[in-house]
Amino acid sequence: MREYELFGDTKIVFETPDDGYSYFFGYYDKPSLSMDGKRLLSHRVRFDGRMPTEEDIAEVGFFDLESGKFTKVGETGAWNWQQGSHLQWMPPEYNDRIIYNSRGKDGFVSIVYDVESGISKTLPRPIYAIHPKGEEALCIEYERLYWCRPGYNYMGVKNEKWNRPWHEEDGIFKMDLRTGKTTKIVGMKEVVSNNHLEEFDRCDNWLEHLQYSPSGERFMFFHRWRAEGKDMTRLYTAYSESGGELNGYPDIRFYSHSYWRDDDTLTIWSRDFSSLDKSIPQRLDRMKKSGMAKRVLRPIYKKLEPFLPYRVVKELKATGVVYNLHIQNGEYEKIGEGLLDKVALNGHFIWIDEETMLTDTYADEGGYRRLYLYDTGKGHREIARFASIYDDTGYRADLHPRKSADGRLVTIDTLHTGSRKQMILEFDYNV
Repeated sequence: MREYELFGDTKIVFETPDDGYSYFFGYYDKPSLSMDGKRLLSHRVRFDGRMPTEEDIAEVGFFDLESGKFTKVGETGAWNWQQGSHLQWMPPEYNDRIIYNSRGKDGFVSIVYDVESGISKTLPRPIYAIHPKGEEALCIEYERLYWCRPGYNYMGVKNEKWNRPWHEEDGIFKMDLRTGKTTKIVGMKEVVSNNHLEEFDRCDNWLEHLQYSPSGERFMFFHRWRAEGKDMTRLYTAYSESGGELNGYPDIRFYSHSYWRDDDTLTIWSRDFSSLDKSIPQRLDRMKKSGMAKRVLRPIYKKLEPFLPYRVVKELKATGVVYNLHIQNGEYEKIGEGLLDKVALNGHFIWIDEETMLTDTYADEGGYRRLYLYDTGKGHREIARFASIYDDTGYRADLHPRKSADGRLVTIDTLHTGSRKQMILEFDYNV
């Protein structure tokens, strides 16, 4: 099995060194390359293949892409494998300042660091998403995630206060990045009261996956809860200024990776809005309610799964389609049929422009994670694939593709060598 394969004109223009460290960035919706293309942000740690503990500190810094030198700018105890410390370049310049989350004496904080001057500033809350103008951020109660979101939480602060189904003090906060002043703009009580379900009061509820629209006028977020061992999701959008005009979307209990194509269009993984009653997942949900699946079907399937053809398992688990949701008029349409619903299966995608998408996949039957380029008018092609280990764990390495400012380069995280590393790829976006 090859460690990786490149297709067409794809080439590697930079990769982090094999020097005993594991290098990674984090999520797919944040900028890792500076606007001028000269620096690449990175975390690095001395271990891999397990979940972080409260003793595990990650170094934060950047690579000079001309010299290949890594410059450490700080350390953080507020990180995880999937999203890092929300490390990113600060808008609107995306060149001179970075921000990341850390752990202070009294809880989690965020740190703004000026690359040129070496001066840092500590802010009173950890950030989740940065407004495109760079003046404010959206924040959540990260101490709450310790109790309900393994793999996406931070270690080191274990506060029993948050150990309950939901907390009235929980919510979404807007923080002024100049002063640190914080205002709650969406309350958890407001969220769980909307079309309230009795299970909200006996199971874990939390908020996550906050993303600003390109102009920053609106933002999206997920309300998630865990019922009978399964994560459920509702999608909301709201105005950034006040959290007002809280819009909900079809309540089908499943939304996943998303990306704003433009201010009016949110592209998102979901289930087929029109045929829920006919889907295998919905039939299984009904059987779960009766207890039948738990007692009979689930144990049988678990024993049979290793012997079933991969394509059969893949089809049984495939529940997703991708929609463009139009915020203003509430209309929506499916996109990417034949790729996103058959091959990528809930991958992490980004829009290069309004017609061109880049998406990754989870590991396939051959053990590869793949990158596909999709043009809404011309079709798709594979551009690279990478061997994968630690699949289906909280310490896996999703490729999480991230584009450069000019759309010419893409950065990824990968584990094809057995130690985490970052790579920068270049290829022609014309399919």
